Amino acid sequence: METSDYVLVQLANERLAYAREVAARRALLASVSEHRPVRVRLGAVLVALGQRLLAEPAPQRATS
Repeated sequence: METSDYVLVQLANERLAYAREVAARRALLASVSEHRPVRVRLGAVLVALGQRLLAEPAPQRATS
């Protein structure tokens, strides 16, 4: 007995949906496990802020 194209497509769709579900679950676990302490996050924010401030030109004062 030969399987029809419809059945093969349905099987492929089921396997693809399962693979996507597993990938989403793994991505969620990876994002949760990458917990950094507050001091590390604060340090990263301060470094980024300092780099941003250094990159911007100083504002010009208005003279009257």
